[in-house]
Amino acid sequence: MSSESLKMHISIPPVEGIEDIPVAAVEALALKMGFTPDRVQDIIQALTEACVNAILYSSSDKDIDVVVIAMHNSLILEVQDRGSGFDPALVGAPDFELISEVGVKSGGFGIHMIKSLVDEVEIESSDQGTTVRMSTFLSSPNSSSLTP
Repeated sequence: MSSESLKMHISIPPVEGIEDIPVAAVEALALKMGFTPDRVQDIIQALTEACVNAILYSSSDKDIDVVVIAMHNSLILEVQDRGSGFDPALVGAPDFELISEVGVKSGGFGIHMIKSLVDEVEIESSDQGTTVRMSTFLSSPNSSSLTP
């Protein structure tokens, strides 16, 4: 890939199931960039979780924005909703024993899952909405074959 970055912006309505559209685009792009199939699965699982959370917690009919930035050695994904927001610092670690007994009943599990799947996660949240920024890095900066 050249030194220039590639940027895509996909807006989706807050409707369950529509997350498949940005996920398919990111899957194709990540493979083209040279991520391994296992790493691509991690990336799309993290993106799916972020999109589903945005859809579930959106408090308006306004679109959810998915921004994809591909650079020579990294893939950055941003999912922004228009929900009521939350304080990421108050999200505790999930209780896996309780989850295995009763399932996921409260928020927070998805954030921890996303953090385990990608290299860096930043969350900005206010009463105007939440942005989840996920970064994944190629193991070798020269392994990309994508050209804009």
